[in-house]
Amino acid sequence: MRRKRSVILVLSMIALVVWGVRVYYVNHGVARNYKIKTYQIGDTISFGDATFKVKKFFYGDNTKKEGGSKWIPVSVEMEVKNTSDKNISIKKVVEAKLAYGMDYYQTMEGNFDVNKLRKLPPNASTNISLKYDVNINHKGENAKLYIDQTLYEKIVREKYEQGIRYGISINLT
Repeated sequence: MRRKRSVILVLSMIALVVWGVRVYYVNHGVARNYKIKTYQIGDTISFGDATFKVKKFFYGDNTKKEGGSKWIPVSVEMEVKNTSDKNISIKKVVEAKLAYGMDYYQTMEGNFDVNKLRKLPPNASTNISLKYDVNINHKGENAKLYIDQTLYEKIVREKYEQGIRYGISINLT
């Protein structure tokens, strides 16, 4: 009986050690620190092959009531310029998230040329206007625009290898 108990205890300890080693290797190399580089309206942000700039941010006048909440339109006007010597795709820029604290909004509404975003010629620029419908309670709160990481994937990977999760945001207020 005593021998059986000792074998079970040894096997349990081995299983615990194996589990601990596995947890270590799964989590080894995972970025533990977060760094969000924050810019302001009017700042030029370099993405390697392109530059990006938020030119304007403003609330509209027309509110609408839907689902028991009031919504107000918010517009973000930006410019993207291809700084490389080849055509580039910057279509992910329209997937930018407008955030108010933990609440965020995405849109596909606005004024932009999808074909130009898919194939922006060298040294060309394009203006993009995105329209978000935001809960009216957020009007006047601190708003940030988070840019899709695929637009600056090389920087994200470099930072990740240093143990840092990296992102870019623009402070809009």
